[in-house]
Amino acid sequence: MKKIGLISSAFLLTLALAACGGGKSTENTDSRSSAAESTTVESTKASATKESSSKAATKSSDAKPSGTTTADSKATASSTKEAANNGSAEKQSPAKNANPDDQANQVLNQLANMFPSQGLPQAILTSQTNNFLTAATTSQADQNNFRVLYYAEKEAIPVNDARVNQLTPISSFEKKTYGSDAEAKNAVNQIIDNGGQPVDLGYNITGYKQGAAGSSYLSWQEGNWSLVVRASNINGESPDDLAKNVVNILEQETLPAPNTVGQITLNVAGTTDYNRNSVVWQAGTVVYSVHHFDPIQAVKMATSI
Repeated sequence: MKKIGLISSAFLLTLALAACGGGKSTENTDSRSSAAESTTVESTKASATKESSSKAATKSSDAKPSGTTTADSKATASSTKEAANNGSAEKQSPAKNANPDDQANQVLNQLANMFPSQGLPQAILTSQTNNFLTAATTSQADQNNFRVLYYAEKEAIPVNDARVNQLTPISSFEKKTYGSDAEAKNAVNQIIDNGGQPVDLGYNITGYKQGAAGSSYLSWQEGNWSLVVRASNINGESPDDLAKNVVNILEQETLPAPNTVGQITLNVAGTTDYNRNSVVWQAGTVVYSVHHFDPIQAVKMATSI
C-alpha cells in the first residue's frame, strides 16, 4: 500500500510539474505571437510612412524641376527681371544724336557758345540736302574775324570733326572786320542798276531786267539792300520767278539791317557750289556774308540770324 501511495504521489507531482511547464510554454507562445504581431504592425506603419514620404517627394519633384532649389528659382527670377529692365532702358534711350533735329540743335548751340557775341544763322538745311547738320569753324580765339562752314550729311558728325575735311559745304557764314567804315562799305561791292526792261515784282516793287553775255539780270532795291538775280539765256532760264519769290519771302521775313549797304546776288541755275548765292551787308567796320548753294535758302539763312 505504501508503495502504491508513493507511486501515486510521484505521478501527481509529475502531473503538477507538467502542468506548470505547459502554462509557461503557453505563455511564451502567446508572448511570441503578440510580439510578432506588434512587429508586423510597426513594420506596416513604417511601410505606410515610407510610402507617404515617397508620395510627398514625388509631389515636390513635380512642383520644381529636378536639382532646382527655392533660392535658385528666386535668383533666376531676379536676373530675368533685371535683364528685362535693362532691355527696356536701352529701348527707351535713343542712340546719341540719332535724331536730325536733335543733332542740328546741338550743332547750333555749340556754335553759339563758341561765338557768343554774334548772332548766327539758324536755317541752313533744305529739302534737297541730307538731314544731319554739322559745321567746321576757324579759331574761336578771334571773335572779330571768323568763318563757319556748314555741312549736310547722312549721319551725325561732331563740329570740327576731321572727317569734314573730305566733305563739301552747303553754306557758310563769315564775319570780317575792317579798319574803317569806308573800307567795309567798299568790301560789300554793292551794285545798283536800274537800266533795262521794268518788271513788276509785286508789292509795289519794280525790277529792271537786261541781258548781257548770254545771261539775263533782274535787279531791284529794297531799303539799303540791292538785289540781283542772274539767269542763263542759253539754258532758257528766266530770272522773273525767282525774283518774285524772293520779294514775297522778304514781305514775310526781315533781313539784317545794313549800316549803309547790303548786296544779295542769286543764280537761277542749280549748283552744288555754295559760293554762287550770297547775302552780304555792312555793319560799321564789319562785313557779314552768307553763302548757300540754294538761292532761296541763302535769303532764308540771312533772315534767320
